[in-house]
Amino acid sequence: MPADALRVVTSQDPERADAPAPAAQPEREANAPPPAEQVMALRFAAHYSVLALAAMLGTLARLGLESLGTYDGHVIYQLAWAQGVGCGVMGLALARKNEITWLYPPLYTFFTTGIAGSITTFSSWMLEGYEAFLNLEKYDRKGLHDTVDGVAYSLSTFAIAYASLCFGEYLASVLPPLPRPPLSRRLDGAPKSSSPASSSTSRTPRRLSDAPWLDALSLASFVLAYLVALLVYFLAPRYYRHDAVFALLLSPPGAMLRFLLSQPNARPPFLDRFPLGTFAANMLATTLIAGAYAAQRRPAAHAAPLTCDALYAIQQGFCGCLSTVSTFVVESRTVRGWRCKAVYVVGSVILGHVLVLAIVGGTDWGEGFEPVCAGSLASQ
Repeated sequence: MPADALRVVTSQDPERADAPAPAAQPEREANAPPPAEQVMALRFAAHYSVLALAAMLGTLARLGLESLGTYDGHVIYQLAWAQGVGCGVMGLALARKNEITWLYPPLYTFFTTGIAGSITTFSSWMLEGYEAFLNLEKYDRKGLHDTVDGVAYSLSTFAIAYASLCFGEYLASVLPPLPRPPLSRRLDGAPKSSSPASSSTSRTPRRLSDAPWLDALSLASFVLAYLVALLVYFLAPRYYRHDAVFALLLSPPGAMLRFLLSQPNARPPFLDRFPLGTFAANMLATTLIAGAYAAQRRPAAHAAPLTCDALYAIQQGFCGCLSTVSTFVVESRTVRGWRCKAVYVVGSVILGHVLVLAIVGGTDWGEGFEPVCAGSLASQ
């Protein structure tokens, strides 16, 4: 019998334990997702359901960090805090992926796609970078200084995000490991043995992910998160709606759409070459945030409070969660080859700025801007 027939292939599916594989089965790529038939419908829904609460918490954290960084004489732009914290969370979760997925795989989606992806935002980076290049604040400086400011904004954003990702991974290395559930008997019904060696192999940690009630609890968290957000929206003071609550209501659809669009990333020919899903999510969010930003300032726009709140919520809620910097930075490391890295990273940043220039700049040069809606993204 060939030696390959005796080989045991480690399963890449976090939903299932390692098991022997037949020799004729071809090896799957290391980053490839599990086959669709191996994930139950309830578990599949749980991955999406946990994103509702995670997106709301991530958006709330981003808005809080931006508010914390808004004061007279601040040294760094407000969004830098959110980009750094979100990428730090991503690095921490990425380094503990095996431990988290062992406990409950949707929990990994909660921290990475949900929390980290919603705290960070690629679309706001593109919009604020455009403001720096165009000097929309009308500072007393020349065109060369505008270019320096815009380039410095993008370079510092990427540097802060990358350094925070590395710090999160380092933090995971010094923190104690996550606790595991108590040991239980093997599922194959192997008899007990008096020898220590056989005793250690006859017992295995009980996986919480095998409990269906956790999936049901994840589905319930989706309903509960929206219920609380709706109650706050209708019962809290109006300025809560504009500053946070309306954005919270629109944040889960953005995170879920990003998670859906990311599925092609782990399939050829995009695997480790060009993350098409993340690219599409970031470009779509950039287009939408530029449109909402321009709509807030069109002279013909109506200044109805609900309209202004909705446009602001689209920027901070839907677009903020549809786009991501944390995944973007991780992919800048995982993409193979410097040419592919440059095409993906530099191409994303350049195209993002071009989209904002075409939409916001076109509106400004064609109709002009007026402060129709107070409290826009740029004035926060």
